Parts: sequence; C-alpha cells; structure tokens
Amino acid sequence: MYIFELQYITKHFPLNKIRGDNNKLKTIIFKSKIMKILIDTNIFLDFYRSNNHAMNIFSELINHTDKIILTDQIIQEFDRSRENVIKKVRDNFRKESELENFSSSYVQDLKEFKDLLNIKKEYKLKLKEVNDKINQILYDPSIDPIASYFKNLVDDCIKKDLVLHTTDKIIKKANNRKLIGNPPTSDKHSIGDEINWEIILANVQDDIIIVGRDNTYNNNFAFLKSDYYKHTGCFIHSLTQSITSALEAVGIQQNPQLIDEEKKFIKEIESRSDFWKY
Repeated sequence: MYIFELQYITKHFPLNKIRGDNNKLKTIIFKSKIMKILIDTNIFLDFYRSNNHAMNIFSELINHTDKIILTDQIIQEFDRSRENVIKKVRDNFRKESELENFSSSYVQDLKEFKDLLNIKKEYKLKLKEVNDKINQILYDPSIDPIASYFKNLVDDCIKKDLVLHTTDKIIKKANNRKLIGNPPTSDKHSIGDEINWEIILANVQDDIIIVGRDNTYNNNFAFLKSDYYKHTGCFIHSLTQSITSALEAVGIQQNPQLIDEEKKFIKEIESRSDFWKY
C-alpha cells in the first residue's frame, strides 16, 4: 500500500516542489492513513501535577476514545502507580509549606507578634486539613478527580470493546524481549513496558503517534519505528509530549486555548526537579 502511495506522491507532488516543507510532505503522506494515539502511562500520571485547566485535556481524550490505544497493562500501571505519585505530591506539599520557627525574643511582647502566632496556629490547622484531604484521596480513588477521569476513559473504552489485553503468548514474547535486551525496556524487576509493546504489535494495524517522554522511547525511537513496521507493516508517525498535537495529527482540531494550556502545563512539569523520566 505504501509503495503505491509513495509512487502517487512522487508523481503528483514532485519532491523538488515541496523540498524544505517537511510538514507538507508529512501531511500528504499520512492524511489518507488511519492513525491511532498511544499514550504512555506517565503522561496520564502527569495530571496529578496539573491544575483544573489541564483537566480539559483529559476531557478531550474521553471525547475521542476511538482514536486512543489503551491496553490492560496501561490501566494496571496507572492503578498501581497513582499511590506513589500522590505520595510524592503530598511530600512536596509538606516540604514547600513548612514555616520556620521565630527565634527572636525581642518581638515576643509585641501585639503584632502575638497576632502572627495566632495566624500561624490557624495556618497549621488548615495545613492539616489539606494533608488529611490528600490522604483521603490517596486511599479512596472514588474521590480522586484524576482517577475518576481516567476511569471514565477506561469505562468508555471497555464499552466500545477497545481495551487490548495481555495473553500468555504476549507475556512469553515480552520475556524474550527482555532477555534479548530489545527496547522498550522496564527496570530489571519487571517487564511492563515489554508487555505493553508486545500487546501493541499483536493487535494494532494502524499508523500510530506515541505520546510519551520516557527515555525508553526517546533513546530507542529509531529501533521502535523499525520494529513496529517489521511486525505490523505500519508506521510510527512521531513521538511527542503533547496530547493536543497528537489529536490534531489524527484529524481532531484543537481549541487554541487548550493548546496554550497544555504548553504551560508541560513547561511547568519540565521545570520541576521531580520530572519523571525513566
């Protein structure tokens, strides 16, 4: 199919006329192909460091689940990772909200200082309320707004029979991938990334866009593109950190305000010292 497409392109769109315009060339090549979006689990987990505006991006995903590749491995990874992520959020909040003790005895008799101590007591009470709420969310996913959004996404995919599942054959192939050392690779104690990739190779017959920022993608992208084509005959279009860019690439026009919100969100999480890269 692609040989025919490339022959058609070179006949009707001579490369000397579009040389230097990579975006135009990509559009011509891919616009007739069905594409799906594979979103890495860590992208979903990033929403725990977002504000309410970033949640609009999650809503947009729920509206277009037919474009999303979702595996049972991704669902399990999210469910088991959310506790650790929330604990990091809680620990960061505690660290950033600490107040230093007042040491000067000179000001202790001032009325203003006594007022300040009362405010400090009130602050500590409110601080405890926030910590208690985070702990409630930690142990009860039903009151976790991000887990609820993810559940809505999963439920819609289940309803449409879109969730791809692990099999014994896939686990065996994932183990072999691990032993050989072919990416994508998890840490030495698991084969989660390997399982997820083998699920994709066994079930997906479309061009795909990967939304992710893990080193297992960034450092092995050329290999993964070749591996995907070898097993499926299809192409990995691109690797991006942007959900809205991926949605636009599959033909879903995005609100400029939503694009700007995501850019700010990505910039914010990249600037943090706990930016998760594996």
